[in-house]
Amino acid sequence: MEKKQDAKPLNESREFKFFKKIIAAPYLLVLLALLMPLANVSCTFDEAQSKPILEASVYDLAMGVNLDEALVPDASKQLHNMIDKNEATQKKLTAIMPNFPKMEPMNYLWGIAIALLLAAVFAFISPLGSLTMGMLAMFSLWAMLMQLGKLCSAMGIPMLKVDPGVGIYAASALILIGTAMNLAVIVRPIVEEVKARRKK
Repeated sequence: MEKKQDAKPLNESREFKFFKKIIAAPYLLVLLALLMPLANVSCTFDEAQSKPILEASVYDLAMGVNLDEALVPDASKQLHNMIDKNEATQKKLTAIMPNFPKMEPMNYLWGIAIALLLAAVFAFISPLGSLTMGMLAMFSLWAMLMQLGKLCSAMGIPMLKVDPGVGIYAASALILIGTAMNLAVIVRPIVEEVKARRKK
């Protein structure tokens, strides 16, 4: 009788409850990771000395980036020279960026931050919902990176290259950690139940 009273289901143990509480932590840390550069824009004119000329975080892009302020000084001058001397490039750039050198705010990026907050909240309510919101946020980040690459290509300046920044790698790693923790919460009770049935 004592053994039966001491044995507690896994989902009621203190360790398991604590584990469920900390699942929200990785998703909240992603919000800090998004302060780091999401993308690095570099010029491939001289690949041997290629350095990022622009590093933009999700929050920078969401609020709108002023290229004159964000670009490296030399790169800003070269960009203006290329645009002023090439009418075709100037037309393409004006069509994409009417307020050049000010990029339009990408307000939909705030949706990624909201999705991460929901993932943290759902961690206490629904692990499956938390997992889903986290994965949607990660896919949206990578889709945004691809969109930036297309934007640079549409400008008609082939020397510009967009690479993933440290921020998107850090955010993806944290989201995957949160996903693994949610999967553990979903799968472990099922495994314990199967084991209990086999013993009976």
